[in-house]
Amino acid sequence: MDKKFFWIGTGILVLVVLAAGTALILQKAPVTFHGSVLNPPALAADFSLTNQSGGTIRLSDYRGKYVLLFFGYSHCLDQCPATMAILAKARSLLGSQAGQVQVIFVATDPANDTPQSMGEFVSRFDPTFMAGTGTPKQLQPVWAAYGVTVADGGTTHSSYTYLIDPQGNLRLTYAYPGNPDDIAADLQTLFKGN
Repeated sequence: MDKKFFWIGTGILVLVVLAAGTALILQKAPVTFHGSVLNPPALAADFSLTNQSGGTIRLSDYRGKYVLLFFGYSHCLDQCPATMAILAKARSLLGSQAGQVQVIFVATDPANDTPQSMGEFVSRFDPTFMAGTGTPKQLQPVWAAYGVTVADGGTTHSSYTYLIDPQGNLRLTYAYPGNPDDIAADLQTLFKGN
């Protein structure tokens, strides 16, 4: 009878040790992201542009939130609307956590990207999306800071989405077209403090 309790106790102890060891291994497993990781994260360049309402938009206005930043033009028919649709879907996948994320669309065609056209463009995807435009002199330093190549009057441009954390650090980039499930999963990982 005593041997039976000894073996039961030993079996329970072995299970507890195995469970604790597995939990420790899982905690120390490296975090993997779907986007390209900047390690170490770099401070994202701030900017001051005109938003879709004619007011001012600064990246620093969104400290405390995650920002998904994309550069494009308001009359685009392919990459820009596809990316905005992906970002809208990613944001919707976050459910109640979506309020922690701000999407900002920055103009690449200052001759045609008016506050009105930018506002009409982003509002087709999500009413919370913000847009920024300005003169070539205002936009060129922003493009340069993010390594955005702009040609053909702004209709040819780099197609990366930049994920910036609440402290203003550039953490991840996504090449076009991106995947909304992957972006949402990365954001959920970051929400947990990774």
